Amino acid sequence: MISCRRVGVIIGHELRLIRRDPLPVLVLVVFPLVVMAFLKPAFRPALAAAGHVRANGAEQVVPGQATVDGFFIVGLTALAFFSEFGAATWDRLRASPASSLEIVVGKGVPRFLMSVTQFVVVFAIGIPLFALHVRGPVTALVPVVVAFAVCLVLLGVAATALCRTVQQANAFATVGLVVFGAVGGALVPFNVLPGWAQSVAPVTPTYWAMRGFRSVILDGRSLGGVVLPVVVLLGMGALCGLVALARFRFDDAKLSWT
Repeated sequence: MISCRRVGVIIGHELRLIRRDPLPVLVLVVFPLVVMAFLKPAFRPALAAAGHVRANGAEQVVPGQATVDGFFIVGLTALAFFSEFGAATWDRLRASPASSLEIVVGKGVPRFLMSVTQFVVVFAIGIPLFALHVRGPVTALVPVVVAFAVCLVLLGVAATALCRTVQQANAFATVGLVVFGAVGGALVPFNVLPGWAQSVAPVTPTYWAMRGFRSVILDGRSLGGVVLPVVVLLGMGALCGLVALARFRFDDAKLSWT
């Protein structure tokens, strides 16, 4: 049985650490907004060629950059665990009354909140700043954001379980950001990707997040249009959770930067 009190203590501690170093949060928000200003004009012709003649490019660049930079959450989730080894506090945390599951949940929830907050802020600024017109109900975007955030956090936990050093986990997150962002249709519109990329795109969470966003933003669909992307994203998250469950050994020695 999970103790809400013990989980709450860990969550509170993690939130205090996040407040002490707000730079990662700023990167999650500021970096995509800066990139949007440069890429928006380039995506308008691509969207028009795909049949969206009234699109201005923001329909791709706002959700796309939010999704690409959202992958930083994978590395930040892994860092939440590896920093304990760097500070030599992992054994003390394990010796506390908190169970292994409570530790994972306590460290994962703040990163989930960071991910959701990033999407909320980027969309809240990007919609008026870049004249993004969401043709469907904005509320239909919520389950896509939540499912993608869950998937990213569990992917970060799986990376922690599979990697022995923080450098490996950081490299995994960086490669995922670039490769998944490119192949999944977040860096550029899906219709301009080469055929081989379009074929393999469905194995990436980025593809399903962008598919859900496009369904609402460009096609004007409501909640029914995001059911499949949400289910697949949650399924991918569950798979990552199973990998973490099978491979995470809390008594393994891991190496951090310090």
